[in-house]
Amino acid sequence: MAQNRNIDLSIVNDKFTEKVLQDILCKAYNGKKVQLTDWKFGDEFAKGDNYLSVVNRIALYGIMNDETRQEVQVNIVVKSIPQNVGRRKTFRSSDFFSNEIVFYTQVVPKFEKFLKEKGKSNLLCIPRYLNSYMDGENDFIVLEDATPLGFGPASRQSCIDWAECIVILEALAKFHAISFAYKDQKEEFAEIVNCLKDTYFGEHVWNWYRKFHERLIRIAKHALMTEYPDSKSVKQFNSYKFGALYDICVKLVCERKHAPTSVICAGDCWAPNFLVRDIGQNQKEALLLDFQLARTASLVTDLSFLIYSCTQQSFRDQYFDNILETYHSFLSDAIRTLGSDPEKIYPWDLFMKEVKENFILGAIFALEAIPFTLFDPSQSFDLDAIIKGDEAVDIADVWNLHEIESSSGRKRLADMLVHAVEHGYL
Repeated sequence: MAQNRNIDLSIVNDKFTEKVLQDILCKAYNGKKVQLTDWKFGDEFAKGDNYLSVVNRIALYGIMNDETRQEVQVNIVVKSIPQNVGRRKTFRSSDFFSNEIVFYTQVVPKFEKFLKEKGKSNLLCIPRYLNSYMDGENDFIVLEDATPLGFGPASRQSCIDWAECIVILEALAKFHAISFAYKDQKEEFAEIVNCLKDTYFGEHVWNWYRKFHERLIRIAKHALMTEYPDSKSVKQFNSYKFGALYDICVKLVCERKHAPTSVICAGDCWAPNFLVRDIGQNQKEALLLDFQLARTASLVTDLSFLIYSCTQQSFRDQYFDNILETYHSFLSDAIRTLGSDPEKIYPWDLFMKEVKENFILGAIFALEAIPFTLFDPSQSFDLDAIIKGDEAVDIADVWNLHEIESSSGRKRLADMLVHAVEHGYL
């Protein structure tokens, strides 16, 4: 095979070497000896799609070291820590990479072993993990590229439809069900809980997020007061002192880390972090991506963020109750499949109690997600052009968002808050 090797591997970092590629090929073929012969970088991801990471697609080529001498190919996605030191410090990239690498190397293997014992390995709907490295400066994670398998992302700006919603709810429910069953049946769940550290909410993060959070509150108030002046929702949202909403999130994800109903949550649970594909007969399936914000908390924190960041008010008016019922049904079925009793560990009444208590986190986190969703991709932030030095800058000076100009955009943000107020979450 011709040796194209179209881009030097150091574009990722100095620790991403031919030896790493060789190891990936062998792992992809379940430990068989494969000789690396070539690699080729694919199309770049659009600027603005990834702030905490640099993402590359690479095709690896090799030959089996046996009598067949079969040519093989493995398609991978490499998520690496930015080489721009200022960018790395600005976005605390090492914290996020550490959390995700811990998720893939310490949490996932336990889940996979548990599922294999049950004969239910297909319940874990995430891309295959192949390799990683972590030292705070050259971190990377290598996953199988699901694109050649027919998976594709949801649109950055469009909201999910009912067909996508169902398949995403199913994948998410299965993910949460694994935690519930594992926690119910194995004492070492406590070890998993202690592996993960919240990367977005906490007293240690407040100074990093404070100025940007203040801007998001201002954008939300502008949307509410413009679209729904003098409304109950305006008064209710304005009644929170600055910092109070963030404090609520801290309590929900930090103080309830060891609560009986807390499970492993994806954290950054919005449409861009799901891949969906058709599998025939009007059926779809989904994969969960991106566990840099993985945490132990109520599963409602994931569900609420998904609903509030990725649906329009008209969709919620029609389907909100169905979403809750469908999700809980998927969750209960998966828990039962894994040998635990959903009526004992997470019945409907308990789920709805947690919806009432935890849905506010989805609304608060969506204050950030919705303005980013509405942001024109052609105007996305080129972080390496903005952050030129080796020192951190305030994220508010990089993510320079402004009040939403369009009425439809303002309504999407305001309607989310109105929904939260009307349902008693805010």
